[in-house]
Amino acid sequence: MNKKVDITSKRYFKYSLWLIAALTLLCSAAISMNVLKYSIVNALAISALYTVFINSIYVVFWRKMAKTSPNVMTKFYLAASALRLVSAAFVVTAYCLICHDKNSIRDFALLFMGFYIVMLVFDSVFFAHVEKSYTLKD
Repeated sequence: MNKKVDITSKRYFKYSLWLIAALTLLCSAAISMNVLKYSIVNALAISALYTVFINSIYVVFWRKMAKTSPNVMTKFYLAASALRLVSAAFVVTAYCLICHDKNSIRDFALLFMGFYIVMLVFDSVFFAHVEKSYTLKD
């Protein structure tokens, strides 16, 4: 079981990095084609770095919980989602306090929410598949 957990955690991290890179590249292309404003570059960097950081922490704790307490994974998913929501709200609030331009704040919030929602859907689909396959095989 521990080997499956290690493989799954590496796969999650790899897939999430590819997804973040694709989102960042897509936004960068939109900026270079003047579809998005150039001023959104800082928001793009913050959103991408936040997502990589949070996913790194998430996968480390998921691996530990899956190895030590696989029976309480539903509680872990709930707690991790709540902590992710609180940390995202903290980041958006901090950006609002630092930046005073309303348009910049709006652009940041929209881009950040885009990254957040995409990663939320990815986590839900990925771990639903993982839990389903672990349940069927065990």
